[in-house]
Amino acid sequence: MEIAFVDIYNRIPMSSGGDWWAFQLCTDLARNNNVSTFYTSEKNDVGGYQPEDVGFRTIHLDSRIDWHRRSKWLEMLRPDLLWPKTQIRDINADLVLTTVYGYHIAATISKANKAPLTLVMHNVEWQYVQSLGSLWYVPLRVLENWILKRVNAVITISPPDYDYAVKHTSRQGVFYIPPKPDVRVFNPDGARYDFGSNRFNVLFYGSLDRRQNQTALNFIENELIPALAREHLDDVVAVHVFGSGKMPPGLLSGTDIDFIGSVADPGIYIRGADAIIVPIKNPSGTKLRAIESLACGKPVVTTPEAAEGLSADLKAMVYIADTADEFVKTLNDIRLGVLANKAKPSVVLGQSLGDTMDDVLNYVLKE
Repeated sequence: MEIAFVDIYNRIPMSSGGDWWAFQLCTDLARNNNVSTFYTSEKNDVGGYQPEDVGFRTIHLDSRIDWHRRSKWLEMLRPDLLWPKTQIRDINADLVLTTVYGYHIAATISKANKAPLTLVMHNVEWQYVQSLGSLWYVPLRVLENWILKRVNAVITISPPDYDYAVKHTSRQGVFYIPPKPDVRVFNPDGARYDFGSNRFNVLFYGSLDRRQNQTALNFIENELIPALAREHLDDVVAVHVFGSGKMPPGLLSGTDIDFIGSVADPGIYIRGADAIIVPIKNPSGTKLRAIESLACGKPVVTTPEAAEGLSADLKAMVYIADTADEFVKTLNDIRLGVLANKAKPSVVLGQSLGDTMDDVLNYVLKE
């Protein structure tokens, strides 16, 4: 069967949680099908993990218009692809998958092939945009709910997103496929980076061109580091950061935060740290870095918002902190052994809850 997935970015190399989950879905589909992912925007200066055995094709949807110089949004949405005689008219597909931002392109491919259309929700997109403080969440909310009513099936990443999708479409057509860490990268037993043993090493990581991660870096630099100093822990606790993409001007300047940059194998650095922090305020979707870190056997301290999308068993393994002072107290208690490490890698890596891509295929092909 020919399967087409319309996305914004090429997910390889993998540098964010969304990349890993999209890779998981496409790899599962590619076991018994021909899968092609079509992306609209090029990610520039982005490193990350490069898997050796990619089982699906990645194809950039070309354009004669240099959208990158005109508008980031137009580069993602690519209105030129809806014109007559564009390359999407020649795409053959028995099933089409898409994100919210690729719906108009995917719907055209779906209609041309009379193929079922499935929406892949890494987030409830309007909630994510709202968390960034943008008023664009209002029309996006209307659009996303409109799309939910018009697709044949919906794939969600977290229990809250599943419940949201069910409210706007048929429960029978909504699937919850939880992210499963790649055991080759995220495990407790592999090589580990040596940060040094003279301090308690705290790690934050994520794509640095994402607003939610930039906000987290601001929190680390302007609130967490001063809170460590107030408790006279700045010589005891070291903070490290890695991630792909360009660091925005002014971030992490004038502090002793160790910025590593982009890394090829995130598992090595996670295993080398003493604790992982996820000070993300966006409540939508699932913060895969928390799951990846638990799979490596590391204690995770996260905000209530970032923990919201975790399943109940995973949520029981993380520590919740809201303010900088709460993060500092929790990290120090972990350092002193007052709080034990609750991570259970075997449970994380052995997750079997939720649906599978086979469940999705069986449903849409019977419709």
